[in-house]
Amino acid sequence: MIIWKHLNIFLLFLLVEKCTLTSHFLISGRQELMLVPSVAFRHRPAAMELTALAQPTDDWILFAEGWLFEENPFRAMLATSILATTVHNIDKKRLAYFTGTGKRYKSLCVDGLKHEMCTRTDTHGLIETQFQVSNNDIEQFRVPGGRGGKVEYSVSTTDKSLREKGEIFLCDDHGISVISDIDDTVKITGVTSARSVIRNTFSGEYKAVPGMSERYRHYESKYNATFHYLTASPDQLYPFLREFFERENFPLGSYHMRHFTWFDSNFFQFFASQSFIKQKTNILHMFFQKTRGRQFILVGDIFQKDPEIYANIYENYPEKILKIFIRVSEKKLTNRLGQVFKNIPKDKWVTFVNGYDLPETVF
Repeated sequence: MIIWKHLNIFLLFLLVEKCTLTSHFLISGRQELMLVPSVAFRHRPAAMELTALAQPTDDWILFAEGWLFEENPFRAMLATSILATTVHNIDKKRLAYFTGTGKRYKSLCVDGLKHEMCTRTDTHGLIETQFQVSNNDIEQFRVPGGRGGKVEYSVSTTDKSLREKGEIFLCDDHGISVISDIDDTVKITGVTSARSVIRNTFSGEYKAVPGMSERYRHYESKYNATFHYLTASPDQLYPFLREFFERENFPLGSYHMRHFTWFDSNFFQFFASQSFIKQKTNILHMFFQKTRGRQFILVGDIFQKDPEIYANIYENYPEKILKIFIRVSEKKLTNRLGQVFKNIPKDKWVTFVNGYDLPETVF
């Protein structure tokens, strides 16, 4: 009850903060530009999409994602005061990202490849753009990163006062990809508890599920697998997740996240909301539809809706899914999974508690 009280107070504060009493000179702060590692697929013209035997062109479609925002010291100060009654040792940098204000409709320049392109942020300050690049240009700019390689690019403000480097991981038509959830799959979050979510988000060092990075690196080496991290977590967490992944030595890969805005009722309900089901499902469809011969290993947990999402995807693409791994709290078959996966062959899915339970050989 205490944490819900504080979350409701936090929501009330956010509504009050919108009023004119919070003037610009109180809330303005340093601007930052954050780019989230994304993915590229072979270009397939729209007219070819529904043709099963159609071949892609040599070109690539690259997706660029990020956020241009301004820190809001006034909002961060009030949020810190409210959360301090529940969360100890608050990480002020993490909180600054959550209380920042997106810079809407700002022009940005994308460069670092052959041609410079321009784009604009949306109403939340988000960068969500895609562009077509020839394979020759990709080969010229391809650098090591992941198993398929990656290209690096830069985004800057028009006045060049801010500039950030981004990564786009190449996901070709053939090969093997591991698509993995993050919270309570590779990182301990406690998504079933409001207190745990808040505490594990805004304080302390992120903790890994034992054995996961070792097993993922093994799959990367054995199967030449690429990695894509699909999560209900907000993209404001990306810089801190990146630090965690590098510290724990997880394979490099693309991140596919949602954006938390102050129109969401509260942070815990953002994690618990059903909107992430649609988001995850859409991203999975994108991977399966934009790669013709690629096969996938899906990794998630039982604590949210990963089993239901993966079961639904399996119905659509059974031949493309090599295995489904679901993390559980105890090493036993649960009634829920037996029901959810009733139409999936038993040899196609496995439960695990930690990474050491995952098989060394998938197929």
